[in-house]
Amino acid sequence: MLQPEQVIEARVSVEKLAPYLKQVDAAASGTFNAAKGVPATGGFLVVAIRPGQQSKFWLDFNPPLPPAVASGLIAAAQGVQPPPVNGGTVVLAMKYGVAGGKVPAGPIPSPAEWATVAKAAGKPLEIGDLVDRIWK
Repeated sequence: MLQPEQVIEARVSVEKLAPYLKQVDAAASGTFNAAKGVPATGGFLVVAIRPGQQSKFWLDFNPPLPPAVASGLIAAAQGVQPPPVNGGTVVLAMKYGVAGGKVPAGPIPSPAEWATVAKAAGKPLEIGDLVDRIWK
């Protein structure tokens, strides 16, 4: 988890979050299964949900996914209706191994856009605050 369990549970119902994540996983798996010629890779699909049933996704794969697969993955994930959240942004990451690639061993993703914003902040940021700074 990218945020403490008590933060997530205070912001979203687990009964609504779990089915949402399963649907996002199914959308991601469908995208990966349909992709042809993808090199072996592993990485994260980062999921952020904020009040107003808004969602945003970032990818952190090494090596990176081909652009068409990456955009298809984001589009498929965005097609899933997020659950309502209250009191702030909820951020989670889902790990994948694609085309024989290994699932990442590390627990925390670091999409390039995040690193740039975190460095510019000049201080450590809580993951929800970091995502809110990036989210446009």
